[in-house]
Amino acid sequence: MNALEFDTLSRELQKLAPEIPLQWGKVQNNTTDKKVNLFRCKTLSSLEKDINSLTTDDKNYFKRRWFLWQCSRCDEYLFYANNNVTRNPNSRDQEYDVEFYNNSALRFDVKGTVVPKELRSSFSLEHPEKIVNFYYNKQSVGKRSCLQNRLFIVHHSFKEHKRALELRCSWDYKSMVYQSFIHQLKEKNNFINYLNVKAAIIFIIEKKDGSFSYRFA
Repeated sequence: MNALEFDTLSRELQKLAPEIPLQWGKVQNNTTDKKVNLFRCKTLSSLEKDINSLTTDDKNYFKRRWFLWQCSRCDEYLFYANNNVTRNPNSRDQEYDVEFYNNSALRFDVKGTVVPKELRSSFSLEHPEKIVNFYYNKQSVGKRSCLQNRLFIVHHSFKEHKRALELRCSWDYKSMVYQSFIHQLKEKNNFINYLNVKAAIIFIIEKKDGSFSYRFA
């Protein structure tokens, strides 16, 4: 992705966010994924054409999956558009998305997500390891089910949970946050460990008054 492609796609996603189903309806799985080649759909209109004959549940599944995939592409771009960050040259490689400071120990799969429903009522920024453990334990059973270092981008609104999808599209704010994360990563040595891999978290938070904040873990 280049700057022009990012600008076009990021604006489209901001417009789409309020229309995208908030819930999956079903866990990500290979059986449903095989019904449509999602990754050949470059626009929402092309996706809607391909899923036209599916059930409402399946349509919602693919719309949300497509939206999150495009948000992920934009998040990755906001990282590798910076100095000292390179993207994985092999787009089919599941091991990592970006590498920081030309250091193979700082390769991460970038995972945009939200606070899990099971943890939402007791959510605390002081216990980020609970989120990490939850997502590694409950990760997708689809094709991308594998353990690797992960950088979780956790979006959470204390104002209204359904705004989580719109938070994902706060590109200007996230660009600033990611630059700050990259800078502090140079000295970071306290990652969250899970089995033989490590994780870091960037929390993107909307407060009750509508203002934004962030925290790294």
